Amino acid sequence: MNGDMNATLQKLKDIRPPVEVPDYSLWLFLAIVALLLMIVASIAYWLYKRRARRPILRRRRKDPMQIAKEMLEHIDFHDAKSAVYAFDEYLPVLIGDDVDKRQRLEVIKKRLERYKYKKEVPPLSIEDEEAMRRLIREVL
Repeated sequence: MNGDMNATLQKLKDIRPPVEVPDYSLWLFLAIVALLLMIVASIAYWLYKRRARRPILRRRRKDPMQIAKEMLEHIDFHDAKSAVYAFDEYLPVLIGDDVDKRQRLEVIKKRLERYKYKKEVPPLSIEDEEAMRRLIREVL
């Protein structure tokens, strides 16, 4: 029996112990997920840029002329500084290329310089306020 066992052991010597096989399935899964996320992000970015280039029809902006008219109609002449700045900003938009009105605007703007660029300004004089109102009425 001993002889049979030695012969059997000789035949079994070529069996090796189990070898550990590295498992990369987690890394492969994470790589696929990252790739899919990058593809989805690039498609979303492309759609965002494409939409930003198209004119948006639903949201219409007001015409600058309409905005200027509204602002000039609602000037508060009690606050001299804001009235002068609004007058200076919005009236040229409505005047356009009218040379006569443009010259009158420049004359009035020179008179209104004392109400600008200062922390504290005096109230509008009656003459200045009337000149502003007259020009605004002509333009509107």
